[in-house]
Amino acid sequence: MEENYNYTEYNEEKNRIPWLRVLISFLILVVIVVIILLLLRACGKPSLRNDLIEAAKEYYELYPDLLPSETGECFVVTLHELEQEGLIKVSDYETCDKENTYVRVCYLESKTYHYSAILECEAEDTNYGMWQDGTESDINEDSDIRFEFLGEEMNSGIKYYYPNNLTNIDEVKEYYDAIPSNGYSGQDDEQTGYKWYTEKSVNTYWNNGAYSSTQPSGYTIKGSSTTNTNYSIDRPASASYRKIEEVTLYRTQRIAYPKGYICSDGDNGTIISDEPCDSSVENPVIVFTCNGSDIVDVTLEQLQNRDFPPCGDWSEWTTEKCTTIYTSGIKCQSDEGYRYTDTMWKWYRNDNVRSYYPSGASNASDEKTYYISSPTNGAIRDNSTAATVHKYYKLEEGTTGTDSFEEWLPVTDGYVELEEMLTAFRELGYDVHNLADVNKLDQIRYQFQMQYRNLQE
Repeated sequence: MEENYNYTEYNEEKNRIPWLRVLISFLILVVIVVIILLLLRACGKPSLRNDLIEAAKEYYELYPDLLPSETGECFVVTLHELEQEGLIKVSDYETCDKENTYVRVCYLESKTYHYSAILECEAEDTNYGMWQDGTESDINEDSDIRFEFLGEEMNSGIKYYYPNNLTNIDEVKEYYDAIPSNGYSGQDDEQTGYKWYTEKSVNTYWNNGAYSSTQPSGYTIKGSSTTNTNYSIDRPASASYRKIEEVTLYRTQRIAYPKGYICSDGDNGTIISDEPCDSSVENPVIVFTCNGSDIVDVTLEQLQNRDFPPCGDWSEWTTEKCTTIYTSGIKCQSDEGYRYTDTMWKWYRNDNVRSYYPSGASNASDEKTYYISSPTNGAIRDNSTAATVHKYYKLEEGTTGTDSFEEWLPVTDGYVELEEMLTAFRELGYDVHNLADVNKLDQIRYQFQMQYRNLQE
C-alpha cells in the first residue's frame, strides 16, 4: 500500500510541472511584447527640437534675405511664425509657448550658420548648461550660442591722463582698476597696482566725548574732567570718585497765599478788597490764591494751622537756605542730609587708524587710486588690494607736437549685448541699427566674443 501511494503522488507532481512552465513562458512573452511596443513607440515619437530646427531651415530657404549676414549676428524665428508658414505640425506643439519656443540662427566667423532651438513645452523642454566663453571649435550641433560686443570709435588728438590732465605718461603716477571719470576711457600701461596708506594715532572718545565717572569697556585713558554735585536725605553709596559731606538741606514749595478780603457793600453785595474790611463787617473773610486771580478754598482748620493748600511740588533739596513766608506763598522745609560730588572724565583710547592716499579714506573700499610704488613718505602698501590697473586718459582734438595720437576707444565699459552697443553708438551721433550699419562706417567698429552652452541630458 505504501508503494502505490508514493507512485501516485509522484505522477501527480510530474503532471503539474508542464502547466507551470507554460504559464511562466506566457508571462515572459507578454513582458517582452510590452517592452518591444514601448521601444517602438519611443522610436516613433517625433523630436520636437530637431523638427523645429528643420522647420527653421525651410523658413530661411523661403526667406533667405532674413538670414544674418554679419559675423556675430543672430536672428530668431518663433514657433508662432513657423506655424503661420505651415512648416510645423501644430498638434505636435500644442503644449508649447508660441513665443518662447524658437530657433536662433547665428552667422559664424567661418561663414556658416549655426541653429539652436529653445523649447518651452510640457511634452519636451530644452535643458542647457551654464553659459561659458568659447570659440567655434568648442561648439557642436547641440550647442546654443550667443555673442557679446565691444563697440569702438576712432579718436585722434592728445591724451590727457586722469586726474591731473598730464600729457606725459611718465609723469603720471595714478592707476585705476576701472574708468575713474566720465570721458577717461582710454587705458595705458597695464600693471599690478596697490592702494597705499599711512597710519596715525588718534584719540577715540567714548560716546562722542560724554563724561562718565566709571570706566567704559575698552576705554582706558582719562581725559578732561568735570564734577557733578547732588543732594540727598539718604546717604549715597560710597565710591572712589565720590566726595560725601553731611549738610543741612532745604527745599521750598509754592502754597496758597492771601489775595484780599471779602467785604459787603451797602447793597448787601460782596466785594474783594486789598484792604481790611471796615468795622461794619462783622466776620471778614480772607481769600487765598495760587496764581493771583483764581480763588483757592482754605478751611478754617488749615487757616488756624497755617497749613495752606500747596500750589506745586517740592523743589529739589539744596543747601541754599530758605524762609517760610505765608504772605508770599512760600513754604520752606529743612532736614539733615548729604551733599555728594562725583568726578567724571572724558574716557578715550589710542587707536592706530589708516588714512588711504590720496583721499584720506579710512577704508580701502572708499579709495579708488592705485600706485605701483609708494606715493608719499611713510606710505604702507596694502597687499590685500592687489589689482590689474591702468593709467586712464581722454583723447581730445589737437595736433600740436609729438603728443598727437590716434586710436580706437571703447564706447561701453566692457562687452555688452548688441542693442546696448548700438545705443551707445547712437548716443555719439551715429545712425546705426544693426551690425551692417556699423560695418559701413570708418569711424566705428566692433569686437565680439562668443559664448556657448551645451544641451544637457
